[in-house]
Amino acid sequence: MIIIEEFRIGNYILADNVLCKICCLKNDHESMRGKLVGFENNNVCEYESAASERLECVKITDQLLLDLGFSFHSYFKVWQCKRPERSYSIELDNDYFPLDFSHQPIVRNMLYLHQLQNLFFIIQGEELRFSQHSQSASNGL
Repeated sequence: MIIIEEFRIGNYILADNVLCKICCLKNDHESMRGKLVGFENNNVCEYESAASERLECVKITDQLLLDLGFSFHSYFKVWQCKRPERSYSIELDNDYFPLDFSHQPIVRNMLYLHQLQNLFFIIQGEELRFSQHSQSASNGL
């Protein structure tokens, strides 16, 4: 079960333990199915109720951050994403909480990939994407 209001198109979820990208979010009042999540599955948009146990949030892990292009700096004890030109860097502490310029957490309890994706989009103005070589490896989370 996921809280649909936290998600947007382009976020990733786990559907039957497979990493899938959300392609649609909607309320289905006509059939009384409620809130539906559309996700890419074998190049088709499959719909499932947000209350379904098939759907889960993707937990942030060290491997996931590496797959997203972050690197860990052991001296400062932070995860850092490569900074595109003319934008801000994003740093995460050991608990994966984003840090401000004085290395204080700006968001606590950020545990899931969709939260990191949404924050990254707000700060960078672009989507957080998996690196090319890790995309196929990440599908088997």
